Amino acid sequence: MPRLITGYDDAGKLLADPEINAVYIATPPHVHAELTRKAAEAGKPVYVEKPVARSYRECLEMIETCEQAGVPLFVAYYRRMLPDYRKIIELVDDGVIGEVRSVEIRMNKPAPSERQ
Repeated sequence: MPRLITGYDDAGKLLADPEINAVYIATPPHVHAELTRKAAEAGKPVYVEKPVARSYRECLEMIETCEQAGVPLFVAYYRRMLPDYRKIIELVDDGVIGEVRSVEIRMNKPAPSERQ
């Protein structure tokens, strides 16, 4: 019978576990590419939180890595169907808030350094 809960303190141990059949990466973005590469090399499908990568180039490398390993790469877009987001889409589509010309995002904490 498969284990329902397993804990790891090392990504390499998790990836080596034959009972792990897919990997969800929800780490800070600066390690998404590295962990995606490791998961793909281990033959595990990858599900990555947003932002998927720090740059367009890094994203393309992640896609290529997974394609070469023959494993799927998914990005977590599940929030699109949550009620609050559906309402925002409705307001934009119906023109209730006018034409959206720009979006401003403010971070409330500094981004992690690129050091690992």
